[in-house]
Amino acid sequence: MAAVLSICVLIGILVLSAVADAQRSFFPSAIPLAVRSPHFSLWYQSTAGAQPLLNSWPSFWNAPTSIIGWTGRIRVDEVTYSWMGNDAFWNNTADIIDIQITPTRSIFVMQAGPMNVTVTYLSPIEPSDWVNQSIPFSYISVEAQSLDGATHHIQMYSDITSEFITGIRPLAVGQGGAPVKWQNNRTAQTLYHETEPEILQQYTEVAEQAQDGRGYYAMALSPGLTWEIDTDLTCRPRFMNSGNLTNTQQTTFGPMGLPWIVYAIAVDLGMVQSTSSPVTWALGYVRDPVAPYTTPSGMTEIRRPYWTTRYSDVSSLIDAFVADYPAALDRAVALDERILADAAKISPQYGDLVSLVARQVMGALDITVLGGPGNDGDVTDVKAFMKDIGSTLRVNPVESMFAAFPAYLYLNASLGGALLAPLLQSQDGLVGQPYAAQDIGASYPNATGTRGAHQQGIEQSGNMLIMMYAHARVSGDGSLLSRHYDTAKRWADYLVNNTLTPLNQDSADGLTNPNMTNLAIKGIIGVKAMAEISRATHHDSDAQQYDSHATALAGSWLSLSESSDQQHLLGQYGDQSSSAMLYNIYADLLLNTSLIPQDVLAKQTQYYSTLLQSAGPLGLYFDKSLSNLHLASSAWTLFTAATVTDDGVRNQLVQYAWDRASFNKTAGQFPDVYDYITGDISDNRGGRAGPALGAMFAPLALTVPNTTIVVSGGSPLGDNPDSPGSGNSPGSTGSNGKPNIGAIVGGAVGGVVLLAIALGAGFFKFCWHRRRQQRAGAAYHYKEDIFEHPQPYEYGLASQQECSPNRLGYADADTRRAHAGPADQAAHPSPSNAPYAPPYPIVGSSKARERAREMEQRYPLSPSGSAEPGPITPRTPNSDVMSSRTESGTGGSGVTTDLLGLRAELENLRRVMRGLREERLDPPPQYGN
Repeated sequence: MAAVLSICVLIGILVLSAVADAQRSFFPSAIPLAVRSPHFSLWYQSTAGAQPLLNSWPSFWNAPTSIIGWTGRIRVDEVTYSWMGNDAFWNNTADIIDIQITPTRSIFVMQAGPMNVTVTYLSPIEPSDWVNQSIPFSYISVEAQSLDGATHHIQMYSDITSEFITGIRPLAVGQGGAPVKWQNNRTAQTLYHETEPEILQQYTEVAEQAQDGRGYYAMALSPGLTWEIDTDLTCRPRFMNSGNLTNTQQTTFGPMGLPWIVYAIAVDLGMVQSTSSPVTWALGYVRDPVAPYTTPSGMTEIRRPYWTTRYSDVSSLIDAFVADYPAALDRAVALDERILADAAKISPQYGDLVSLVARQVMGALDITVLGGPGNDGDVTDVKAFMKDIGSTLRVNPVESMFAAFPAYLYLNASLGGALLAPLLQSQDGLVGQPYAAQDIGASYPNATGTRGAHQQGIEQSGNMLIMMYAHARVSGDGSLLSRHYDTAKRWADYLVNNTLTPLNQDSADGLTNPNMTNLAIKGIIGVKAMAEISRATHHDSDAQQYDSHATALAGSWLSLSESSDQQHLLGQYGDQSSSAMLYNIYADLLLNTSLIPQDVLAKQTQYYSTLLQSAGPLGLYFDKSLSNLHLASSAWTLFTAATVTDDGVRNQLVQYAWDRASFNKTAGQFPDVYDYITGDISDNRGGRAGPALGAMFAPLALTVPNTTIVVSGGSPLGDNPDSPGSGNSPGSTGSNGKPNIGAIVGGAVGGVVLLAIALGAGFFKFCWHRRRQQRAGAAYHYKEDIFEHPQPYEYGLASQQECSPNRLGYADADTRRAHAGPADQAAHPSPSNAPYAPPYPIVGSSKARERAREMEQRYPLSPSGSAEPGPITPRTPNSDVMSSRTESGTGGSGVTTDLLGLRAELENLRRVMRGLREERLDPPPQYGN
């Protein structure tokens, strides 16, 4: 029987090896091992010519300067084999049979003598449980099975040095690195080692590694477990010779590397045919607090990791994490299967792309809560901070967030809201800067606030408006839209006046050309996003105005950007030799704003097909005007792939991104920007290991269904027949889609009465206004202007078939526009310095011109630039001083703002009544979308 079993197992291994040979075409130059936070990102560098994992050192993401002394050994019948690490203390190396990369795991199948060994590196992705997602720990597990059917004496060992906690390393042999200290700890369930720099330097990086964290190596207590903290020259030979350790620790601290202290844990399994459960280590790197955040008032918030809302100390965290491995593995496998099943519907290679980047996209985030006295674990204030790993290293870089956003939308759109929250809060009230900021800090993790003027006004304003609306329409959470409406409106007004013909503007790609087609359309889509934001928050007049502007701008853009033969779009207006990947069109499909006609997309798809015939071995340039004509972008390639109308062209673009991802002749992680001839990473950075590669999820994000947007204090449109925006609310349309005359008259009379009451009772109005803010259930604490995040939820990762019949999987327009708003939303007057009058002619295709004329006729512009019908609020120097934003919740501004709103509403109703009399009560115009 044993012989038969041995033959069966051997046949299985041979089959597995043959399958592995077929799969091994995807062999990236770096494979994630433990990637959980911006400062905990360990990789296996597998560049061609490098040693395999079983006799090489893992590294921090910015290798080769940051090698990590991390080893793994298995002892089979007193013979030691290496499965990770590169030193002289082993007899043999295991043979790698297969490598598999999934979104959450890197799996190495090896043979160590008579044993089949599977080593799994699991970095959990838990987008719907933010406690688990914020835990900066990763698993390493080993399973073994006899190949000959016999039992064998199995012992396992792993250790790590302090190199993963500090970037201060020995400069040369005999020179020490950072002074470090350590200790061994034991709970009722777990044994763990702890190490940290002797001098913690808070919020400081050296070689891009933090200097204020503590490292941990842990294992669940079990029979046969031994441990030791001593030099590498002591621990590793001891295990090789005896298979056990001494349960003792070196007590003399000193500089790292003089000598190398290792934190070792071993386990003796005895005589086994196969492991009954995986032998699992937990490796972690904890920073608490994680970031200082400067509020608009100049105060500094101490931001703590989200996991502190559940665990009071690291010991309880480690106990829970170690014990959770079986369940965590099950959740990881389920998520992997769901992602890969959806990816398989795109193309055969697409699953490899999302698998390679998923961990680094999630690992670029620190999810935080407010710390400090009385605020420990405050789940009502959630902010996420992103490090621009592999690129600029900034805090919440807007253009990288924009590139990564498809991944967050697909996994859990609420993550996008937590990222947007600190950016939005820091820019409320910055009236002097009409466009959006680039980030909230130049050097992670110091979120010191926005950094003043820059030349990317269109780029970043468009990015922010697109992300705001995308987050709301997928998550259903409209609190950011409501809370930061004035800020979004300021950006939209800037785009209305600047986006059509970009001058003195930079793109995020470093381009400075005038009249960039790709940059202009991003801003136009941003204007349309503002129309939808206005509609969602029940600012109907603003929605009509921005709809009109977006339609006119899109028509003009199409006329300016089309080639002379009208067969494709140019990279720059009027330059017939220019061309580019117009990846910003992706936002039009993502938001379903339908500004780009389908026939234009079809022609552009055919144009890409022509360009691809002369592409390089690793892709195609993303803009022909680049000084380096051979620069390709993985992110923009996938954005572009999601815009084409032909699956063959889409798959070819995906193939090029896959070709670079599997290219291992150049060191470093899969980059965003690279030379498509040589594969070299641009500027020795190129976004490798960073969040921008979340763009690989761009096609999948188009399959995620919309959710009805609920603004703070409100309910979905139509749930309450008396709620704002419902069919029975004053001024709304009736069942025939036309304004209710009785409601208009009643509203006018009611407005007069309310105005008289408000003028005679300002003090009581003020008190009522403040109480209403407290009752509204808004997503902010007004005292500190804090974002309150809803409990993260889990929704199904939709497949294309689960969505509506159209190609992009979106719901119909009526469902898409089902929104709600709070009862107290009043019309927001336009700032006097942001006129709506469009500085452009109405030009473009015949359809675009016809649509623009229709919009002009239906919503004519008044001399002040605002579309009618709609409120017009006089703005005087005195009223500007008296009326600050209602949302600020300060002083008596709510009284003045409400009075101005009532006056505006009354004046608007009077105009409507006059118009009805002039038309002899003819049916009023339809207020379509």
